Amino acid sequence: MLKETRRWLVALIVVAAISAPVAYGAVATHSRNPAGQIGYVALDERFLLAPDLIRAFVPTGSVDHRCLVTFSESTIGDFIGPAPFCGARTVNGVKGVLITVWLEQPVDDIYLSLTVFQQFAKGYGQPRLYNGT
Repeated sequence: MLKETRRWLVALIVVAAISAPVAYGAVATHSRNPAGQIGYVALDERFLLAPDLIRAFVPTGSVDHRCLVTFSESTIGDFIGPAPFCGARTVNGVKGVLITVWLEQPVDDIYLSLTVFQQFAKGYGQPRLYNGT
């Protein structure tokens, strides 16, 4: 009787160990990134919409509003204002992400690199100045 109880207990533990990842989601299920990639964008003075405002449109093939943009490197570290913003846009039928960076002071010469992510992006194309059209 004790042997049979022990077998059932072992079987129950094995079934619980196998079914736990299925019931609660295995690690691989939660760590997959639908986009599969993160983009890198380099901007310079060509993307100044005003002397203290950078606006760039990056084609991604996605219009998902879940996006993230962070600073990587800059030649004007002391002049950068608050965190950059991003938002989904469609420009001339092209889906992508709009990046906005406010500067503390007007600048003439700038180099700014950014790390960009947009959910379901198919890739990250060449950025272009965004002037609202």
